[in-house]
Amino acid sequence: MTDTPDVGLADLTPTMQAYLMAVHALGAGGDPVTSSALAERLGASPSTVTEGVRKLVAQGLAKHRPYAPVELTENGHRLAVAMVRRHRILETFLASCLDYSWDEVHAEADMLEHVVSDRFVDALDLFLGHPRRDPHGDPIPTREGQVDPLGDMPLDRVAEGTIGIVTRVSDRDNSVLRHLAEIGMRPDSPVEVISRQVELGIITVALDGRSVPLGTPVAAAVRVRVTGGGVDDDEGRPASQ
Repeated sequence: MTDTPDVGLADLTPTMQAYLMAVHALGAGGDPVTSSALAERLGASPSTVTEGVRKLVAQGLAKHRPYAPVELTENGHRLAVAMVRRHRILETFLASCLDYSWDEVHAEADMLEHVVSDRFVDALDLFLGHPRRDPHGDPIPTREGQVDPLGDMPLDRVAEGTIGIVTRVSDRDNSVLRHLAEIGMRPDSPVEVISRQVELGIITVALDGRSVPLGTPVAAAVRVRVTGGGVDDDEGRPASQ
């Protein structure tokens, strides 16, 4: 199946837009995008996912062979990035102008992103002053699809003695977002890993002059850009590389 450049976001149902974003999000993590991973992310049955992927392929937005990962075509990737831009600009507007908390913006933007126009999104972008990151720290693609590199890593993989800056946090779990808000950990917060008690599932960090213990699932939802010290546990390299 070749790309079909005539297919745009307006031609896709909200369900197909959701499938497009799910494939893009899973692929961004570097792992193969399998039907089972899509089913888990979307909360759908395997048969439903199979049909959804088939429709993406028929529209020239994805490539898929039996037992092989799902891959976006060039046009599919372009539209997925445009959807990501919509979502993150809407989240930024909700948080900046309507006083939504950062654990509320994701669900609201999920509903709005399927009905707003490109013109409306561009107008919001201009009104907000062309923000580069959303409330969770995720980079906002430009209209041309360019994304700022962050060069970060999950906090649960950062070694003891490492100093870094929080770049972004996952918006997949609202309870984690509320906990992070309570302890004052947000994008741009400076942190230092004091200890890693892996057997207990606890990583202790220095935050605003306080010693704060984090459960491994919470630490895994936080990404940091290393600025000094420490050694990467997986590779044995300095963490700042």
